Amino acid sequence: MRIFTGKKWRGGFLDYYRNRNEYRIQVLAWKNLEKLENVYHTRAKSLRLLINYFPVVGPYGLFTKTWSRLREQRRNEKYVSCGIGKIIESASNKNFSEGELICFVAPLHPALVERVVLPKELIFKIDKSDILEIPADTILYSPLKKNESQNMWWKDVRGWSVYSGIEISKETQKKLVEGLEKEIKNNDWSKSQQIEAQDASPAAEIKGQVKKTNPKKKSGVLFGYGNYAKTNIIPYSKPFVDIKSVHEIDPTQIFFEQGIQKWDSSPFPREDEKYDVYFVAGYNHTHVPITLYALNQGAYVVVEKPVVNDYDELNELEKVLKKAGRKLFIGFHKRYGRFNKFALEDLGVKYGEPISYHSIVYELLQPEFFWYNWPVSRSTFFANGCHQIDHFLHLNNFSQPKNSDIKLLQDNAVEVWIELENGATFTTTFSEKGSLRVGPRDHVELKVPGRNVRITDSIKYLSEDNYRIIRKKRIFKTDSYRDMYQNICRKIANNEEGDSIESILVSAKIMLDLEEKLQKMKGWGDKYKRAKEKFWSYFK
Repeated sequence: MRIFTGKKWRGGFLDYYRNRNEYRIQVLAWKNLEKLENVYHTRAKSLRLLINYFPVVGPYGLFTKTWSRLREQRRNEKYVSCGIGKIIESASNKNFSEGELICFVAPLHPALVERVVLPKELIFKIDKSDILEIPADTILYSPLKKNESQNMWWKDVRGWSVYSGIEISKETQKKLVEGLEKEIKNNDWSKSQQIEAQDASPAAEIKGQVKKTNPKKKSGVLFGYGNYAKTNIIPYSKPFVDIKSVHEIDPTQIFFEQGIQKWDSSPFPREDEKYDVYFVAGYNHTHVPITLYALNQGAYVVVEKPVVNDYDELNELEKVLKKAGRKLFIGFHKRYGRFNKFALEDLGVKYGEPISYHSIVYELLQPEFFWYNWPVSRSTFFANGCHQIDHFLHLNNFSQPKNSDIKLLQDNAVEVWIELENGATFTTTFSEKGSLRVGPRDHVELKVPGRNVRITDSIKYLSEDNYRIIRKKRIFKTDSYRDMYQNICRKIANNEEGDSIESILVSAKIMLDLEEKLQKMKGWGDKYKRAKEKFWSYFK
């Protein structure tokens, strides 16, 4: 497929994945309505920024992070657009037939695409009198005009995605069709750019096939080709697992890396896919389906947090784990940090003896249209605050929580406390207010009578007793991720067991308990439940 990105009409991209309730449309005319600026975490190019990050991530981390972010520039170009097209693949509901001319709204796409995939809520019948005279093998393209006055008739679907769980109401659809009809009728298409569309390649969601695998390594597949996967999962797993296939839903994210033989825009495994190891790093609400698919195959799974999004998913995961055994690893990097060993030694405790844990956590404020803000993703506390809670549980050998509570403060910061059966206590303040200088920050103090450990931003370690400083250490923040993936993948290569089922259940359940309370405090009602149902209405 061809995409207009970086001011060029480029070929070689995969097509968007189409679920059974969506339509694939050949674009005939396309108009940009608005450029979306707040979709992803982006930072201005700055020497000062590089200088700030160098002592945090080190030379290798700085290089990989910078290189990965530069490669995401095509992904970052997202627009709300509208246009005219022809249905080339119909949905199961058959509201529109193959070959039918229609008009549409594309709410989160590049400047121009050769083919687009949309649900029926964003596709509308077109009056024959509004159908343009479009030259053969051509797309009429109206780019965004500076200072063009707009009434923003599309505002209710800005940044909408089929993965978001957000319902497009009948009222919104009515506004869209009214605005769309006027937009198409009033646009001066004679001044449009004529984009060459001849010799179009067939629609293809898959490119390549796995032909060769290293007999000395387990085969692997990755779901979610974001910055985290590029800088951590792929490079650090490489010595132990042979990742040969990558699934990524956004075609503009894909750069055909050496060693990857197969690329797929599907968010989930295909029916015939089978690998030894599944790395799951896509949207949070896609974690469980992929994990269950892999475990039922007898494969290993390395899944990013959160491992589950609700109690039903937790119960389902528990059943499958009891059958499949310990073949699941969760990507909680703090479990693998080098400071853990120092802390046990310097606090003078054995693993499982009570260590109280107190933290102040600052996470980045999420951009307006970033997927963390989707209702199906639950709260940002649930997605990010789990790191410190899991670390506390890990240091206390996953002693059962006996009491806990959460409080939502007036500035939307969150306070949490937890008490464990072994006598350890946890407190944290989680907020999204603070400096962006070096990204997320956390300040952790581990305490036992007469001794204290302070860990700052996962890079500085200081332990002390009543008389002296016991130890000072400093590492790069990326060291924990490298240690985690190498430790996990080495175990997988040696056919060793994954995380204990008890640790998975204890960590996941306390987060769900806290999230349910927070959901009530925020007045969200059944927002997550409805979002999940809406998401699966497209994909089941």
